[in-house]
Amino acid sequence: MKDNRPFLYIFGPCALESLEQIAPVATLLSRHKIKYIRTQLFKPRTNPEAFQGLGESGIEILKTLRKTYTKEELGFVCEACSSDQLEVIAPWASIIQIGARNMQNFELLKAVGRNFSDKHDYVLLKRGFANTVEEWLASAQYLIQGGVPKSKVILCERGTRSVTSPTGVQLDFIAAMEAKKSGFLVITDPSHGSKKSEFVLPLARAGLQLGLDGIMVECHPKPSESVSDAKQAISLEAMEEFIKTSL
Repeated sequence: MKDNRPFLYIFGPCALESLEQIAPVATLLSRHKIKYIRTQLFKPRTNPEAFQGLGESGIEILKTLRKTYTKEELGFVCEACSSDQLEVIAPWASIIQIGARNMQNFELLKAVGRNFSDKHDYVLLKRGFANTVEEWLASAQYLIQGGVPKSKVILCERGTRSVTSPTGVQLDFIAAMEAKKSGFLVITDPSHGSKKSEFVLPLARAGLQLGLDGIMVECHPKPSESVSDAKQAISLEAMEEFIKTSL
């Protein structure tokens, strides 16, 4: 890439469900030497009855994966929604994720700064559903003031609410490109930015063509059986074809 920045590819299911679910994803990524895999143990959900993640019990699955793949071969991407959750995922996460709902959870941002260390590759900060680029960058400054090097902060554009989009969300490439002017690594999440699998990969290609730093895409061995966000999940077969033809 220009300016020697890395391409950041993060693929995997919306939430970690089981070893049987995540193992084929890990195999696919390992085969193509893609490092970062979504292994979300905690899921903030609008509906309290929806699957909230395996929580701390999912650590056993991460331990099993680590017996096969080193940290250099496969880096876990884990979201924390609170300081307590951060304590659980921090020893295992290569990338600590802060989701859209927590973009302005300033105490959590401070806690991430305090817990960031050399064993972590990055912190990923998603833009909120209705937040401006200026607010997004201000939240990133909380991380930097807390001790996260700017080069280790990834900004992720995941789309905003839309009254005109048929899916109710719209991926804002202009916001992503504007944020990139500030010198941060910027990626897009076309899965949450479209909420419909048929649009995910075309939007992923568009983000890469615009010169952004990477993509986060949800994929699943059996998309229709995904316990969360099944409609936007990509099959592993489609994911592999995308990797071969677009990366």
